Amino acid sequence: MANLNRKTNPASNNITQLAKTVVARLDRPLALVGLMGSGKSAVGRRTAKKLGLNYTDSDQKIVSDAGISISEIFELAGEAKFRELEFQAIRQLILSKPQIIATGGGAFCFPQTARLLLNKTLVVWLKAPPETLLARIGSTKSRPLLNNDNPLATLAKLNKERARHYQKAQIEINTDGLSTRKAMMELLRALDTYLAKH
Repeated sequence: MANLNRKTNPASNNITQLAKTVVARLDRPLALVGLMGSGKSAVGRRTAKKLGLNYTDSDQKIVSDAGISISEIFELAGEAKFRELEFQAIRQLILSKPQIIATGGGAFCFPQTARLLLNKTLVVWLKAPPETLLARIGSTKSRPLLNNDNPLATLAKLNKERARHYQKAQIEINTDGLSTRKAMMELLRALDTYLAKH
């Protein structure tokens, strides 16, 4: 009798079914690219949980491997060294079974890393306007590139410079105005459509 009183949520069932369909077809890692604040961590974590996959942040792997923060790597060794460490970290991450990898904002702009990701993973570009990105980021203290007098102008410039690289991604999702849950649903639908064709 108790079962008769319990309401089932059709939307929730649909998402679960969609997640099962996607994960059954996914044969490689999923790499999220885009500017800081685009939702790579939040959407990546939530999607990984829904799909029953591991979630890894390439920046966290770099920090764990190097034993110092990204700001310190930039300060002590410069950006070129950081990009080299980033490439090595991503190369190690993509060796494991399907999972979700959130990459640093500049990773996909470096030809060697972009080639690796396009060949070995399914690349998804999460995008949003600079104003939205800045609102989501909040404090810019821990962001070396934004630690200046006009972080919004910096984000607008980065957005313009990096868009041509991000456009190479196989899937593109605009996260502006979307909650993490809605962005995850958009991502699952886009994956379902893409994987059905490829």
